[in-house]
Amino acid sequence: MTRTEEPLGNFEERLLVELKEHLTTQTAAEAPLTMPATVLPNRRSARWRAPGWRLAGVGALVALLTVGGLVAQTLGDAPPTASAAEILTEAAETARQQPDLVARPGQFLFIELRVTYREEPDSGPYVKERLQRWVPVGDGATWQQRRRLESRPDEWRTDDVSHLSPPPGYFQGLPTEPEQLAQHLRDHPIPLDLPAGADLEAIRNDPTAIFADGMLMLRGYVPPQSLGALFQAMARVPGATVLPGEVRDAAGRRGVALRTPGVFGGHVDLIFDRETHAYLGRRSLLVRDGTESLHMGDAIMRMAVVDRLGQLP
Repeated sequence: MTRTEEPLGNFEERLLVELKEHLTTQTAAEAPLTMPATVLPNRRSARWRAPGWRLAGVGALVALLTVGGLVAQTLGDAPPTASAAEILTEAAETARQQPDLVARPGQFLFIELRVTYREEPDSGPYVKERLQRWVPVGDGATWQQRRRLESRPDEWRTDDVSHLSPPPGYFQGLPTEPEQLAQHLRDHPIPLDLPAGADLEAIRNDPTAIFADGMLMLRGYVPPQSLGALFQAMARVPGATVLPGEVRDAAGRRGVALRTPGVFGGHVDLIFDRETHAYLGRRSLLVRDGTESLHMGDAIMRMAVVDRLGQLP
């Protein structure tokens, strides 16, 4: 069966079951949630929107529920030389220096990724693929995605995404200052498919929600000034940590991993360039009985604006 953007496997279904059990036990009389997880929107009415579409949650489970993956290697055990806030601040500066990618309604955002994943959470072989995606700029509903194995560069196959709404694409109209951006994301929540008894107010107001929002936005194109504001807003929220040693993303590029807070059932790491701290991609890990196992991630190779589906920049 060809993988598409949305379907959940056994791994994701298991995490969602645990998540709902976790949230159901929370009541208004209990302390605020400190390590809750992001919840997927109801897939029957899912619609990826930008900028008003917001993943209202407190954590980053959504990053575990995307196609793609990363077999990232941790090289050495040297301690990190910068804090998470310092890396995010430098990432913001690097982002703001990038040129704008100008687009108009009717065009398409082209995104190319290198991904590695495996179907089961902690067993089976890893699949390495190159993925290309065309997402409409504006409110268009038609999009396209194709992929090929890295070992078979001429054998592209197109995914059937006719039943799926477009994933995050070209974000427009976002604030360019961290406080205003964080407030904008709080003011534009999406409906959540939460179990009875979940404290929705606590979920939406948890500061770590900025990381879930950020990982959603990083799947598309965020203009440089708004991207800088996003990383600055993340830098102001405690809880993220820099992992010791060096990692390589799905494309083999050297990076440093920033572990995000608020994840239930696993870990999600953002990977930044070792020198410039430009954002490279992410990886997700499942934790069972105290043992971590890499499950999936991605590496962003290029983005461009094109005039039609299937057009290469």
